[in-house]
Amino acid sequence: MFMEKLVRETQRLSLICSMLDTMRRADRDRNTRGWTSPIGLLKITLSCAIISELATSIALAGYRECDKQTLEEILSETRQVLYALQAQAAA
Repeated sequence: MFMEKLVRETQRLSLICSMLDTMRRADRDRNTRGWTSPIGLLKITLSCAIISELATSIALAGYRECDKQTLEEILSETRQVLYALQAQAAA
């Protein structure tokens, strides 16, 4: 159950951050919106929080739904997304 939710949320995060989606949301001057907007940043941060919560639930359940290495890789990618957001905000 947790793994299905984790996969769905990971896919959702992927869609939010996708370049095609960002370009689709560009204005007429081709200035991108989407995940670089305050709402987009909030959606990404919320998705990362949900992924972290689900991963914690899986770990507390003893990794019955997912092996530890897979879970660590998912969390590593999620942290990289958050680090990228932090670096963008600092720039």
